[in-house]
Amino acid sequence: MNKLFKSTGAVVVITLLFSSVVISGESLKVESIEVYSPTALPSIGLPVKDVPYAVQTATAEEISEQPGVSVADYMVNNLEGVTVNEVGGNPYQLEINYRGYNGTPLVGNPQGLSIYVDGVRQNMPFSNNVLWDTIPDFAIEDMQLVGGSNPVYGLNTLGGSLSMQTKSGRTFDRSAIEGQTGSWGRNIGLIETGGISDDQRFDYYVGYEYFNEDGWRDEAPTTVNQWFSKFGFEGDTTRYDLSYTGAHNSLIGNGLVPKYLIGNDLKGVHTLMDKTNNDYNQIQLNGTEFIGDTLMASGNIYWRNVDQSTYNGDLNDEYDGVANTNEGVINRSKTTQNAYGLNGQLTFDDDWLTRRNQLIVGIGYEYSKVKFDQSEQEIETLDPSGYFSGDTEAREQTTGLTGQTNTWSGFISNNHALTDKWSVNTAARYNYVTIDNKDTFNAEGASASLTGEHDFDRLNPSVGLTYNPNNNLSTYASYNEANRAPTSIELGCANPANPCTLPTQMADDPPLDQVVAKTFEIGARGQFAGVFNSKVTWSISAYDATNHDDILFVYTEANTTAGYFTNVDETTRQGVDVGFNTAFEDFSIGMNYNYVAARYGTDLTLISEPNSSADDGAISVEDGDYLPNIPKHSFKVRARYQPEATWYLGATLTAFSSSYMMGNENQENDSSVNGLQSEVPGYAIINLDSEYNFSKSFEGLRVFAKVTNLLDNKYYTGGRLAETRVQADRSFGAATDTASLIGGSPRAAWVGVRYEF
Repeated sequence: MNKLFKSTGAVVVITLLFSSVVISGESLKVESIEVYSPTALPSIGLPVKDVPYAVQTATAEEISEQPGVSVADYMVNNLEGVTVNEVGGNPYQLEINYRGYNGTPLVGNPQGLSIYVDGVRQNMPFSNNVLWDTIPDFAIEDMQLVGGSNPVYGLNTLGGSLSMQTKSGRTFDRSAIEGQTGSWGRNIGLIETGGISDDQRFDYYVGYEYFNEDGWRDEAPTTVNQWFSKFGFEGDTTRYDLSYTGAHNSLIGNGLVPKYLIGNDLKGVHTLMDKTNNDYNQIQLNGTEFIGDTLMASGNIYWRNVDQSTYNGDLNDEYDGVANTNEGVINRSKTTQNAYGLNGQLTFDDDWLTRRNQLIVGIGYEYSKVKFDQSEQEIETLDPSGYFSGDTEAREQTTGLTGQTNTWSGFISNNHALTDKWSVNTAARYNYVTIDNKDTFNAEGASASLTGEHDFDRLNPSVGLTYNPNNNLSTYASYNEANRAPTSIELGCANPANPCTLPTQMADDPPLDQVVAKTFEIGARGQFAGVFNSKVTWSISAYDATNHDDILFVYTEANTTAGYFTNVDETTRQGVDVGFNTAFEDFSIGMNYNYVAARYGTDLTLISEPNSSADDGAISVEDGDYLPNIPKHSFKVRARYQPEATWYLGATLTAFSSSYMMGNENQENDSSVNGLQSEVPGYAIINLDSEYNFSKSFEGLRVFAKVTNLLDNKYYTGGRLAETRVQADRSFGAATDTASLIGGSPRAAWVGVRYEF
């Protein structure tokens, strides 16, 4: 907590400095009221100044004008506290990290963020992972990133929640055709249309996007198809929306690469291919009803189906040492996930004890069923080119599982104005989860059986205060708790004696405890008049978050992807976020800085044979050692110059400090002993974007260009100390210690045209 107190002191000092500027400016005319919905479902809304936690927002226009293919891209380049691992070099498989918590498509990485689209949670039931490729960024109207373990947002909100709302015919009442092309053989086509009926009661929005590219890494093509449609009805006090989201995608991300194989252009691969096919379908009905002037009812019902198959070419962990026999293995998996759910809430917005008061009461239920099958196929003979080319063995099934999960929840949240300047926010949510796993491969009662029943429940509280000395300064402090129940895959892969290879090969079904996050946060935000009639907005926050019984995936050997899930007594995240934005007549600039210290909160032993400090393959991690692949510092700048209404030029700088390699969790690897780097170096990149609108000569037509990594910097976003039998000449030999890395994408450029009518 001492580090938090130091951060808290910095927040208080900076807040006082800003408040002195604001209070002295009696003629200030920049007051504005931003309204924030404190739940994932629509509500009457609260002024942001009365919200006791950090909130960041983005609009459709802001997301679309910058380089990127998903909302994750925008978050990494712009939002406070967000960093990234590019994982396999696939733009749709980014692992984002906010305040030290992951939101990732990778099964096995600890998930700590809840993701919502139109009030429906997008964390997949099998592993809580997030499939960014199934969220159509072209259909996003706005989004908000909320910091802290806010219990109102439900399960998995350990470090924050991302809530997105989609377009409708009332927010997009036109048609558009868009195309872009450029580096890596990337081609994107988009069509979208929306409108309102003559009687103003019905509206519609329909969009489709096609994405195809060869990929910047070797053997890494990707094809993405995304659909979204919404049909709405609006009466005097009623709004209903029926929407469909679909995706049919083929993604290749070939993972970590030994440094001696990655090449100067960072395009190299270790084993291939690592292919994922996602088929996604979701139908949902949302509704809101105003009952008088002070009561609003809102809710949704939904059905979702996700079919995912993986094809992973790997080295064989069970290689018997006989040359030209079974060096390689193809791991295949098939996962089907179906979910049915409903959510509902009532918002009461009326004075209580003569003061403003907003009370929200809500319930939720989801039933999900998962079917998972995995097989492996050994491959013989590695030819000189680095490819397995000999005869193959028959496929052998290794795992069969069905899992059913029921999740019930209820919450209450109340925001009350104590005085004109003070308000208090209290909330609580009760979550009850049952998980029923059935092994369809091993007989019930067998030592390796996955069959088991589990249940978890918890009441999570939250309390916060805000103090607003004037219209241009708001301060806050809060404490909140949230939990995450273990998933089917974690419960099915929790025995050290029977490790599994993710996302495959699960073993017997020992129990795990649920994760509970407890977060203290203080902060301030405000605005003041700057020079040349500019408006300046700023924010600062400090937080101290502790995960109790955190669930981590622990590797059993350095030359394998095999491991198991286990509870760790504590992990902690302490940090500071600072944001600053100003806008002039034709120029705007925003910048933010983030510091996060993500640490282990207990002593433990991990396996990392390549680590120079390893004792019989084991390393001792101590309380206070840093979690791997999480930079302590990040800094971002966004500048936009628009000399006239028809043209703008934008530039974005993102910079991240070094982080520790996975396998060096104890921070004791000595590079002078084993020649393996201990850290992933820091880096900085610059992106450009520009657009010209032919509004005067050809109304509705505009052209745009985007450049990423303008200076073509060579950098890495993550890494692991590991072992491999693939040598520098790609021959197969003795196990070799290596630093395996995730390369960052090189310079690239795209041009496009969009016509709206």
